[in-house]
Amino acid sequence: MLTRKSRLLLGLTAAVPLLFAACTDNNIFNPMADAAGTYQLTVFAGKSIPAPFTIQAGDPSFPQAPNGGTLNVTGGTMSLSNNGTFIETDNYTIIPNDRPTVQTQYVSSGTWTLNGTTFSLSDPSRSRQVFGTLEADSNNNLTVNYSEDDGTGTFQQYEYKR
Repeated sequence: MLTRKSRLLLGLTAAVPLLFAACTDNNIFNPMADAAGTYQLTVFAGKSIPAPFTIQAGDPSFPQAPNGGTLNVTGGTMSLSNNGTFIETDNYTIIPNDRPTVQTQYVSSGTWTLNGTTFSLSDPSRSRQVFGTLEADSNNNLTVNYSEDDGTGTFQQYEYKR
């Protein structure tokens, strides 16, 4: 037969883990627990959308505009799935100086993780590893921010909002 003190101690032993579990982040108090969803591109390489960029003549990255022109980033989405995968799609218009306009997309897919507010994307097919933040504003609207090397050693800023 358990004494009254033994039952109290046994009850507290069972209750303490439940109290700690109740203090962990969950959907009610932590919007990060519900980070999965579709985010809209708002900043591309430090510029608000739509974001125009000059294409220099002979730039091998843009064979569609051999004599130069304009690259206009018109929008994009980042979809984060509950299973830890993502698809990022950015839409571009290439306006060559001497050719018809070309519509194109950049698509990256792989896995994403979130540790607190530290956010990361990994796309092994593109040898891409990106680190940034996923934070909530006062209205619990989520924003993904990250910087990425543009291929020249310069890190550009990108932002997606949900």
